[in-house]
Amino acid sequence: MQQTIDIIESYSKGDFPKFAALYDEDDQLHIEVLATAIVGRGDYGVPGSPVWDEIEDVEVEEYVINGDAYTSKELKAAFPDLYKDLATYCAEISFSTDWS
Repeated sequence: MQQTIDIIESYSKGDFPKFAALYDEDDQLHIEVLATAIVGRGDYGVPGSPVWDEIEDVEVEEYVINGDAYTSKELKAAFPDLYKDLATYCAEISFSTDWS
């Protein structure tokens, strides 16, 4: 399953000081990602029990920061000091997103 997920929409560097360098000249930051999730089926292991979808893994395919798209490799090259924190934050938000 693939989905575009809004990660950050901010109009003040005070909202995300860790990512202050990513804000544009108007002090705006918009980050979205294109993520792919592996969805599995969950149940209680008892015949007739309810069945539900569970997100097993999420991979961020593309990062879009203020309209500029980056692969993971490009993001790491463009923002080496922020890459790890940004990738981790995006992955956490993506994993907790409603994938239905």
